[in-house]
Amino acid sequence: MLAINENYFPAILTTERKHSSNVLDRLAQAYKTPLTAILAASAGLSEMGHLSSTQADLVALIGKQANMLSDLTTRLLAAARMDASEVTVHQTPVGVESIIDGAVTSQRGRSANRKVLAEIEDDTITLCCDRYLILILLTQYLDNASKYSIVGTTITIRAVYVNSKVLFSVHNFGPVIPEADRERVFDCDSAACSCLNYASGAGVGLSVAKRIASIHGGNVWVTSSEQEGTTFFAAIPDQSQRRSSP
Repeated sequence: MLAINENYFPAILTTERKHSSNVLDRLAQAYKTPLTAILAASAGLSEMGHLSSTQADLVALIGKQANMLSDLTTRLLAAARMDASEVTVHQTPVGVESIIDGAVTSQRGRSANRKVLAEIEDDTITLCCDRYLILILLTQYLDNASKYSIVGTTITIRAVYVNSKVLFSVHNFGPVIPEADRERVFDCDSAACSCLNYASGAGVGLSVAKRIASIHGGNVWVTSSEQEGTTFFAAIPDQSQRRSSP
């Protein structure tokens, strides 16, 4: 009788997952070089001047779309490295207002017919975190809200300081996420999640958001109802408070 090591299949799955992450990492790196060239060329054409109105619009469109692809590629790289457990966290004190501003700025040109409103309880709030990773988390939340909110409605991103944590949230009005799916929506491997029908591919980006919160010692969750709308939360502990505690 063939004896099967109970650790055999998990080991295979882990190896396959790392292989997929390595492939994704290489593809994302390969995209970076031509995207950089496209962005440089479009910027050069704009600076040359003497373009007709139509030509200027086309150059601006090239630059805008190339920037969006570059941002997506950056997030794919981050996703691949986190999936392969290769991410390094660089935590420094950062102004929460600057993180929010960066996330909102990244949405310019993407949130057509949708207003993005930022609300910060106290603009002096700081958080000891990896700014780059938290920015990816919030950008993913805003991307999701932009894609699936009702046209003409307002998307609201908030930050409050409570119990030595910064609580980030992004609210929008759109399709309701069923209660049974509110945990699984953060799992990119959850094929059974019915809400992925409304947010195709959402699990991949949201799983990255969950991982970013986790490596900061935080957590994520979502609330959703027809009356109150949908709100994605991320609670990130302030590590500077932990280090200063006796």
